Amino acid sequence: MLASTKRLFKNTAFRLSMIAATLFAVSSMIVLGYVYYASVTVIINQIDHDLYEELSELETFYHKRGPDELNKIIILRMLQPRTEMKYVYVYNGNLPTGNLNTQPTFTDTKKWGLQKLFTDLNDKPVRQFIYSVAAIGDNQDSTIVHRARGQLVQLNKADKLFIARDVERILEPAEVLSRALFISAAMALLLGALSGIFLAKRFSNRIATFNKLATDVRAGHLNQRMERNESGDELDVLAEHLNSMLDHIDRLMQAMRYAGDSIAHDLRSPLTRLRTRLENAGHEIEDEGAQTALLAASEDAGELLRTFDSVLRIARLEAGERRELLIALDPRSLLEDMAELYEPSCEDAGLEFSMEITGKHKIRADRGLLSQAVSNLVENAIKYTPRGGAIKLRLRKVSSGRTEISITDTGVGIPQEDRQRVKERFVRLEKSRTKPGSGLGLSLVTAIADLHQAQFELSDGPGGDGSESPGLRAALIFPRVKRS
Repeated sequence: MLASTKRLFKNTAFRLSMIAATLFAVSSMIVLGYVYYASVTVIINQIDHDLYEELSELETFYHKRGPDELNKIIILRMLQPRTEMKYVYVYNGNLPTGNLNTQPTFTDTKKWGLQKLFTDLNDKPVRQFIYSVAAIGDNQDSTIVHRARGQLVQLNKADKLFIARDVERILEPAEVLSRALFISAAMALLLGALSGIFLAKRFSNRIATFNKLATDVRAGHLNQRMERNESGDELDVLAEHLNSMLDHIDRLMQAMRYAGDSIAHDLRSPLTRLRTRLENAGHEIEDEGAQTALLAASEDAGELLRTFDSVLRIARLEAGERRELLIALDPRSLLEDMAELYEPSCEDAGLEFSMEITGKHKIRADRGLLSQAVSNLVENAIKYTPRGGAIKLRLRKVSSGRTEISITDTGVGIPQEDRQRVKERFVRLEKSRTKPGSGLGLSLVTAIADLHQAQFELSDGPGGDGSESPGLRAALIFPRVKRS
């Protein structure tokens, strides 16, 4: 579940859909927020201003005409038809005068009573509270709660004036608007997420076909092509260009294969005849110097043939040939045969040879190619390990159940900065110039590893980095074989 969620958030289509949904939700909140401000906040501010003006006018009247006259003017204003103002006037210890005929409760304290109304005068300039009013309609004996906003002024030590205005008709639709604001934003995000998941799934399925095509082509199946839906969208145009590119690559590979076959046919036979004639002449001639020269020339011709065969073989492996011959096999018996073959050679070179095989293994491989790769690595180890050294052939399981075949030696090793370069064709390090070879051995191992979709790693041997004889560990790591 967690892994699928992570993959979902990595999907470009889903992220773009969520960004669009978020932008839409934010823009909706901004627009509705402005509507709320224009239709509610501005009106509430105007009501507060009207309360302040009314209170200032009555306070001025109180100081000019006295408390009794203020009481009269308040009564007159309460008697005006359709008045929206609510008054509470306390003076000279009399009962309050006003039309707020039930005890208010403040929304910020949830406490009833006029006494609370007249405390903490400077706490807030405007206070919102709720009060009870008679119900309109059939059930007139009942009451309902309305919200109001009011301001209070202390006229003198004993006299107080509180005026308020009912804001229920304003706040009720405002609540509907605010709920609509948040619900619309939530729906935008929800629908954006759902549409993002839908688009991400379709986009991922289409991209998966591109990835599968790339994997097949990398595996050497150059006849594979991308299926088009003829929609004309970006991915369909990409598929068209990709198919055209693969057609061109296929033509080039066929031309190269034809050229290679032609070279093999035209040059291998003359080179073989040349080698045979030089070798025969070397054995037939009696002059010792000429015999040595002819046999050396014959060996050079043989080396040229082996180099020529290696180059052709690498090219064909890189083109994906023999991939159809990969089968599931246990490499144990193959490595035991290789150990039996090379152990005498190691003894002749003054090297200690050992083998370690642990666990059961199954890999998809071509037995002949795998033998070639292991042979190249073992021969390299023998070639570059001085007398008294050691070589170890190992078969084991590594992380994720993958199988590793490694050859470790105590020789001169390869500097870290050159380990990638030596896998290229005809690359030989300076300290290897005195040794026989063409610089194609590790290139052939690399091509075989790529054909098997295996990793070919070069790392320090038991000597470690910085040692005079760091050694080398060459490893082929094969992927797990999926159960059918």
